[in-house]
Amino acid sequence: MSVASSRPKALVVAVAVVLAAALGVYFAKKRKPASPPAIMLSPCADPAPGVRRIRADFGVRFDVPESGFTVLSGSSDMPPATLYQVTSKDGAANLIVGYDDDMFNQLKVAFPTFSVRVEQRDIRNAKGQVVGRDRWGYLNSGERWRYVTFSSGDAAGYHPYDSLHAGSLDRILSSACASPRP
Repeated sequence: MSVASSRPKALVVAVAVVLAAALGVYFAKKRKPASPPAIMLSPCADPAPGVRRIRADFGVRFDVPESGFTVLSGSSDMPPATLYQVTSKDGAANLIVGYDDDMFNQLKVAFPTFSVRVEQRDIRNAKGQVVGRDRWGYLNSGERWRYVTFSSGDAAGYHPYDSLHAGSLDRILSSACASPRP
């Protein structure tokens, strides 16, 4: 077998490898990213040790692990008054909990506009009733943002973060529970 006759075979193999790699990249980009965990609003139980429970203005509560996060709260002089900023101990990720107003504009308008994929689903209580809306999206970078609203007027959300930080904030959002009515 001569060198000249093996060149076309090598060229065919090289083209096949490049084509297979390109198809792999294409289908990896087209794959739907994983959705964040669903939120079901259930009645609050006692918080676990090492957890700080924060209460939004209209009764939705979230459990924040004290080992991984710090919580800052602030009040305005007009109701609704309480706003929480939950920050990872490394300072790289923030979750805002408060009343659904203009402070969430980027999560309502800007991030959905510039996302490559936006999804939403209903939030239900233990009886199956719709009590809110969960909306999230992905930027070209792969970072995910999330915006959660409840029919009570409470809301929570975070700006785009990598999957590690978004996942840690998702665990706090998944802890949502309803405080009993006094």
